[in-house]
Amino acid sequence: MKRFSNILVALGVTMLLLTVGMKSEVVAQSCCPSGLYTQLTITNVTHPTSGCKFSITYCYYNEPTGTRKIFICKITVDATQPCNFSLFTLDSDFWELVDQKVLSDLHSKDSFVPCGEGGGQSNMIVESSRAKCQKVYHDIVLDTYVVEACDAEPGLCVSVYTVCVDNGVFVINPVSGPTYIGGGDCPTTPPNINSNTPTCFNTCQ
Repeated sequence: MKRFSNILVALGVTMLLLTVGMKSEVVAQSCCPSGLYTQLTITNVTHPTSGCKFSITYCYYNEPTGTRKIFICKITVDATQPCNFSLFTLDSDFWELVDQKVLSDLHSKDSFVPCGEGGGQSNMIVESSRAKCQKVYHDIVLDTYVVEACDAEPGLCVSVYTVCVDNGVFVINPVSGPTYIGGGDCPTTPPNINSNTPTCFNTCQ
C-alpha cells in the first residue's frame, strides 16, 4: 500500500513539473513575426480622451539595409482602473498614438540618427505593421481588456515613416499609409475597449 502511495506521489510530482514546463513554454512564446525580431512592452501609456492607462507589446528588427521594421502585437488595459472606458475608442487616432509611443520607446532603446546625417533630412525609414483584423475581449483571469489579431483573418495594416533627431527633438514624418496588404474581411467601425465582442474589426482605417 505504501509503495502504491509512493507511486501516486511520484506521478503527481511528474504531472506538476510537466504543467509548470508547459506554462513556462507558453509564457516564453514570442508574438514576433520571426526570430530576427526583439519583443518589448511599453507600460503606463495614457489614452488622452479616456484617461485610461494601457500597455503596448511590440517587436522590432533592424534590416541590413538600415530600415527598421516594427510589428504591433497587442494592447492590454487594466479593467480595474478608474477611467472612462466608453471613451477609449480603437480608431485611427488611437493607432497613430500607438505608433508614436512605439517609435519613441524604440528611440530610447536603440537611438535614431540625427537629422541631416548622411545628406538627408530624415535618414531612417521605419515600417510599422499590425494585423489588419483584430478583436477586443475581456480576459477574466487577468481582469484586463486585450486587443490582438484575429487568427482566422489574414492581412496587415502598414504605415511608413522617416524618423530622425533634430537638436534633441524627436522628428517623425509620415511617408505612406496606413495601407493594407493581403486579405482579411472585417468591419471598419472601431469598437470601444470595453466592447467585449468577438467580432473582428478593421484597424486600417
